[in-house]
Amino acid sequence: MRVVERVRAEHRETILLAALLAGFAIAWFVFDVVSLGSLDAHYDLSEMSIWAQHFAFGYKHPPLSGWVFGLWFSVFPRTAWAAHLLAVSTITITLAITWRLLRDHLDFNRALLGIASLTLVPLYTFQAIKFNANLVMMPFWAAALLFYLRARRTLRGSDAALAGACLGFAFLGKYWAIYLVAGVFAASFTGATARPFWRSRAPYAMAAAALVVVAPHLVWLLTERGGDTDSFLLSLRSADPFSADVVRSVMFLIGSAADVIAPLLILAALRPNRAAMADTIAPQEEGRKLALVLLLVPLALPALVNLAMPHRLTPLWTFPNWALLPVVLFGSPLLNVPALAATRTALIAAVVTIASVIVAPFIGIQHLQDSNEQHRQHWQQLAREIGKLSDKPVGFLTGDGEILKGLYFLLPSAQPLPGATFTPADSNTRLAIICLSNDAACQSQGDMLAQEGWTQGQWAEVKLTRSFLGASGPATAYRIKIVSRK
Repeated sequence: MRVVERVRAEHRETILLAALLAGFAIAWFVFDVVSLGSLDAHYDLSEMSIWAQHFAFGYKHPPLSGWVFGLWFSVFPRTAWAAHLLAVSTITITLAITWRLLRDHLDFNRALLGIASLTLVPLYTFQAIKFNANLVMMPFWAAALLFYLRARRTLRGSDAALAGACLGFAFLGKYWAIYLVAGVFAASFTGATARPFWRSRAPYAMAAAALVVVAPHLVWLLTERGGDTDSFLLSLRSADPFSADVVRSVMFLIGSAADVIAPLLILAALRPNRAAMADTIAPQEEGRKLALVLLLVPLALPALVNLAMPHRLTPLWTFPNWALLPVVLFGSPLLNVPALAATRTALIAAVVTIASVIVAPFIGIQHLQDSNEQHRQHWQQLAREIGKLSDKPVGFLTGDGEILKGLYFLLPSAQPLPGATFTPADSNTRLAIICLSNDAACQSQGDMLAQEGWTQGQWAEVKLTRSFLGASGPATAYRIKIVSRK
């Protein structure tokens, strides 16, 4: 009978979680679609579109986001709503994995409180509105934590291998995952179970699985990586004085803490006594001790590395770091977490979500007046105009870089023109030149291409305005020229 009751309880829990995650996904998908309804898909997707034109084990970034992009848009149309759905689906999958992680360590009330508190972290909602290298790491980071902590308890090679594979895929999402590797390495020497862990096959299965996943990319890094990768890595470096590096590290830590202010306030609202706070800061139980190391090392290490090797650093890069935060904050058995606290937190998360959906139309209208989003309002319209003007799919784009950077997502066959003297071998290739109507320098450079192996072509002028929910943004005039190889 106990087994039957446990199965029933787990079934009810699964249904509840599925309902909560479905509600989360639908609400935030609506928020993204409406709040960004006056804008086209973010230009990060255009960069991935160029990568997805050919399969590779590396691009400017590690390859996973390009692979996921290619798979997703082989099924879905290249529209803004499909891009929003990809971002929301990534976050929802991350939360589903995180729930399983929390339930391995927390009772139902604490896990519900934890998952609800994470949905109050902007990195899971307001700031997760575009799919990019930060988001693609999140489900693999959470899964790596899930299986690593299971491997520490069970010493099973299968759990360890899954942890290693997920570590590898997180690294293929973004090199930031090296800090997770450091956290796992530090945790592997922590606690009473560290020695049995190293005597088992688990750490070697984990390392082997991770190596299998990342080996092709490492070979690519050593043998084939291009100038874009090197330029990007160099752009992260900083030449500021040491005092500025210290300030940057401190601001990174402060900003990271500010991102999770809601879970911290929830902990304060639970009024932990001294014993509970001491057990939270320095947990005695093995699993929570490991969770603390796995949370803090990937958060603190970037700030320390920045002092030795100064580089660009932002709290936004901590997107995947927070899956274990509820275990650390709410896991102490000395902390009283009543069912009412979990229910209230879930209700607060629901109210914030509903309020966000209500204000989404006003955010969308406000974007129409944002001068920084001037071209993003018109990328889809420009793609249509290019399609009307060209008798064949456009293979290359040139002109104003700010205009171009969002067009590749909507023109799947297009890529940047390699250089002014470049002409393709295929005479059917079309080149689109796009400039602002009042940008004489851009248009002059476009006209000069006629002397470099392209036909002259004619400029076409279009005046575009974006409308949304009865409001209209300012009109912008563009000039477009389609040329082909001579």
